[in-house]
Amino acid sequence: MAEKMVDQCTVNIPMEETELHGGAPREAPLLTHLKKVENRITEVQYFSHLPRRSAVDLEFNDLSYTIPEGPWWRRSGYRALLKCLSGRFNSKELIGIMGPSGAGKSTLMNILAGYRETGMKGTILVNGRPRDLRTYRKMSCYIMQDDVLLPHLTAREAMMVSANLKLNESMQVKKELVDKILTALDLLECAKTRTMSLSGGQRKRLAIALELVNNPPVMFFDEPTSGLDSASCFQVVSLMRSLAQGGRTIICTIHQPSAKLFEMFDKLYILSQGQCIYKGTIPYLIPYLKNLGLHCPTYHNPADFIIEVASGEYGDLNPVLFEAVQGGLCSEEGKKNSRDKSEPSCPSQCYSDTGTLEKHSFATSTFTQLCILFKRTFISIFRDMVLTHLRVMSHLFIGVLIGLLYLKIGNDASKVFNNTGFLFFSVLFLMFAALMPTVLTFPLEMCVLVREHLNYWYSLKAYYLAKTMADIPFQVICPIMYCSIVYWMTEQPAEAGRYILFMALSISTALVAQSLGLLIGAASTSLQVATFMGPVTSIPVLLFSGYFINFDTIPKYLQWSSYVSYVRYGFEGIILSIYGMNRSELECPHTVCKFQKPEEVLQLLDIEDAKLYVDFIALGIFFLVLRLATFLVLRYKIKSEH
Repeated sequence: MAEKMVDQCTVNIPMEETELHGGAPREAPLLTHLKKVENRITEVQYFSHLPRRSAVDLEFNDLSYTIPEGPWWRRSGYRALLKCLSGRFNSKELIGIMGPSGAGKSTLMNILAGYRETGMKGTILVNGRPRDLRTYRKMSCYIMQDDVLLPHLTAREAMMVSANLKLNESMQVKKELVDKILTALDLLECAKTRTMSLSGGQRKRLAIALELVNNPPVMFFDEPTSGLDSASCFQVVSLMRSLAQGGRTIICTIHQPSAKLFEMFDKLYILSQGQCIYKGTIPYLIPYLKNLGLHCPTYHNPADFIIEVASGEYGDLNPVLFEAVQGGLCSEEGKKNSRDKSEPSCPSQCYSDTGTLEKHSFATSTFTQLCILFKRTFISIFRDMVLTHLRVMSHLFIGVLIGLLYLKIGNDASKVFNNTGFLFFSVLFLMFAALMPTVLTFPLEMCVLVREHLNYWYSLKAYYLAKTMADIPFQVICPIMYCSIVYWMTEQPAEAGRYILFMALSISTALVAQSLGLLIGAASTSLQVATFMGPVTSIPVLLFSGYFINFDTIPKYLQWSSYVSYVRYGFEGIILSIYGMNRSELECPHTVCKFQKPEEVLQLLDIEDAKLYVDFIALGIFFLVLRLATFLVLRYKIKSEH
């Protein structure tokens, strides 16, 4: 009866799995329940819509990685994070890179994935040939530890974006493929749920599904079970195992798995202090340690035991383990394992086939990427309560408040100072309303950008153009709403030309402020730095705007600062549009009013000789320069990631 029960529970296990684990029995009840998910996932491997990809074997020899210590102006030497690592990771294998904290697991993963090159020594071979990084990165994907997803998209929308960017197929084919992947990964029930509302396991499976669309033959996972409960961990590792059995090379770092998860891996690569202390299969680990005089206690998790050994709980045994690996004690088992798994296929031919599949940088054109990303960004902005809804409400509320405060003062000669204060505050408000929300744009999305761009979803210029263009409509509508309220409530000149100029200058100033906010966010190293630098950079811009101090009063050695203040040009243009262009005299409720003639206001502010077109040109130059600088900063940060 017991044997029948085991047979019933394992009838759906693929043949490869039975062979790899030697037919070892497992816990039947739990496996019966979760095997259904694994079997549905296995169907993903044979989708006819997925592009055919050749198997990829990775090999690395004498791999070392060093980083400089100390700042660039005072180098104190170099520190080696990895030392003389060699190994081979084959297709149809689930490889686990293990080791205590600081052992170099993530560093090795980043180097193998192509995310780190500077400071690396050694050779990395792909199917027996030296790795061409550009081609290799198109056939691999990296799923990071933190599942950073765009929070305002649903799971199906995120999958469709991935399919549209990665596949050059009809829309019907893409929709069918997305539905099959969502079903296989048990995500169909939450397909209409926004990603910010998904559970940890669902987010992890969605991150895998996004990369599975174009069927990459090599997949890297950084701590895939981090932060998940035992059931979710089992589902994720079962998914990775099924993906490996489909012919992919699956490499992941894992800190300290349970015994059940530990047995699901095909091969281990264990690190300690940047060096390898074991490379081989799971069943060979305990006999290997026993040969070195290390006996794993009965009923003790082998994963826990090897981590304890690597951490020095049984003494400093790392030198012994290093010498054993260097001496080839793992080699005999590795050679036997490779002979068992060898297939009659030519590695060089596989590599050349893969190369033909990857002849273009991206699956879609730059224009197609721009359209897809524009739609995605527009939807995200529209659904964002903070960035959009509060921004609209604040412009309406502040507009009414300012209109009531400065009610009907626009044509009153005795209240010119109040009116100029209102005009300056309008520029100030529109500047900060555009600057501060966009300061947070890139710090919040940088992880998404790095993951998607380095996984070859799209080009950086397509992303940046989409990001720039999608927010412009909102950045135009909000100033229009504000200006339409305050202009008429304060009784500024009832002339269409002046009203249009007032709005145009307000919108231009807001767009320049938005550009500065994007630059600050892109250049900042963290969210805290970005939120601090936003107001700080605004202080000199406001100080030299021409409202607090006239240009002639500024010391000569600081007068250049006035020319780099974009608020100066916005404020100057608005004053000219209200008081310039031969405006008729203002109404004077008293006997004598000093500023009854509009020209006197211009003389007071020292802008009687200013030209309106110069202000528009200056704001346009600021807009273009800041946008270009932001793109260059983003490109530098992306390149510095590897």
